Amino acid sequence: METLSERLPVYLHWAPLFILALTFIYYIIGVIKAIKSPLSRLPGPWYAPLTTLRLNYAFARGTIWKAVEKSHTQYGPIFRLGPRQVWISDKEAIKAILMTVDLPKVTMYAEISRDRTSPGLFGEIRPDPHKRLKKFLSPAFTIAYVDGLEFLFSKCVGDLINRYVDLMSCPSPKGEKAPVVTDLMEDLHSLALDIMGECSFGNGFGQTNKNRKLELEFDEDVWRTIPTAIFRGMTRRYQFVYIKRLLRRLGLNVEFDWPREMIAAISAVASHRKATPKSVRPDLLQHLLENGERPDSGVKMGTREVVDQMAEILLAGSETTSGTIACFFLEILRNPEIKDKLMKSLPILHPSDPIIPSKTVRTSPEYEYLEACIKEVLRLHPIASEMGRRTGKTPIELMGFHLPAHTIVSASYRQLHRDPKYWVEPLRFWPERWLDPRPSDVPAPDMQAYYPFSAGKHSCIGKNFAMAEIRMLTANIFSRFDLAEVPGQNIDYRQYITMQFEKGSWKAFLTPRYQLSHPVSATIA
Repeated sequence: METLSERLPVYLHWAPLFILALTFIYYIIGVIKAIKSPLSRLPGPWYAPLTTLRLNYAFARGTIWKAVEKSHTQYGPIFRLGPRQVWISDKEAIKAILMTVDLPKVTMYAEISRDRTSPGLFGEIRPDPHKRLKKFLSPAFTIAYVDGLEFLFSKCVGDLINRYVDLMSCPSPKGEKAPVVTDLMEDLHSLALDIMGECSFGNGFGQTNKNRKLELEFDEDVWRTIPTAIFRGMTRRYQFVYIKRLLRRLGLNVEFDWPREMIAAISAVASHRKATPKSVRPDLLQHLLENGERPDSGVKMGTREVVDQMAEILLAGSETTSGTIACFFLEILRNPEIKDKLMKSLPILHPSDPIIPSKTVRTSPEYEYLEACIKEVLRLHPIASEMGRRTGKTPIELMGFHLPAHTIVSASYRQLHRDPKYWVEPLRFWPERWLDPRPSDVPAPDMQAYYPFSAGKHSCIGKNFAMAEIRMLTANIFSRFDLAEVPGQNIDYRQYITMQFEKGSWKAFLTPRYQLSHPVSATIA
């Protein structure tokens, strides 16, 4: 009997070998072009013109920042790590990348989105749609608007304070008075999610106070799982971004959709708001439901597109702040003299005292040292270690080097913020840099080498929201509790969307600053 392979035309037997040969030829042509490229003048490892495999692996593992930091130390402020991948940490060059030349964002950001043709603001790389979308969303992130949300911030911060009080009131299993331990990273992440939920979705996610009854018209368990679904989805997209691109070149379009239950939950919120318009809170979700249009076509957004926008905002609004606040606590607890100075500058409050508003921290001289500590944390620990841009169809000159079209140019924020060329004792946590007036022996900060929220057209839209959350939480926790790091914890970082603690955990001891029998209150403006 004739087999299937025998019935196939002869040329099909050679097809796989032919495809492999074409692939090899295509790769060799690419290597020759990379070697002859003007980028060959840039310093970098020998394998840089040959492959992106090492880069792709580092991105997928979240360790690209380590490779970049090591390369800056070895090669200087500009180097090449791939056939067309360049990193830069020179402050004048970064200013050009972000503002004067204003290079477009790399396509990777669009790949992270569920639908690369309809991304959120973070993933929108097309100039005009990005401009329209940012204009549409901006009113929800002004200082005045964020100040108006402080009652929602206070509700969530109060939940965390009460949770800590409950922990301290729990008897020890052996009847002994043992120090209270909490996982600060988990606490901060939960709090950030609830604040974003309250301010943007009209309801917290029940992460900080799991006993709080959520006022929902559908399954509460589904609502509580929305943050997990968003984070898993975004992480998977980041890790498989290069695989998605490769498969699309082979004719296979892969998308990571949101879970059906999550779509159903958001749809239920939208339906409930339409049915009860008088009870609707004028938040960001409502703004999108009523007025949201695709920035590329002007067509009204559907439920999935609204979810796409809200998912990116939730991710940006919780990942960034929780990671930054965790780094704030880490630096304060590991610098005892600074901690002592900070604690003395803050009032001592009882848990039942009013929550200190972020506006008070922003405007009152009493919190000047806290503000200086926050700015120094943002210098040492920028939310993202880098920002990827590209040269587009036109070559440019940077730092005396010719960068041809379609070169990926990454601005190394972390390296810039830690460069001794711009910062005296760059690795020292030194809040006094930011005081005004500052001590005579303390150097002034170089504001041209400081990009905590990026700059230019693609600067962080949520910086006012993030700063409000950082101010309120740090002021209120340290005014009520003393903290100490649990010994023996090794802190490392991973960068996917933002810089985060590798293990997602960091534990600390908690003790009250107040005396429960004799509460000490402070006047709060």
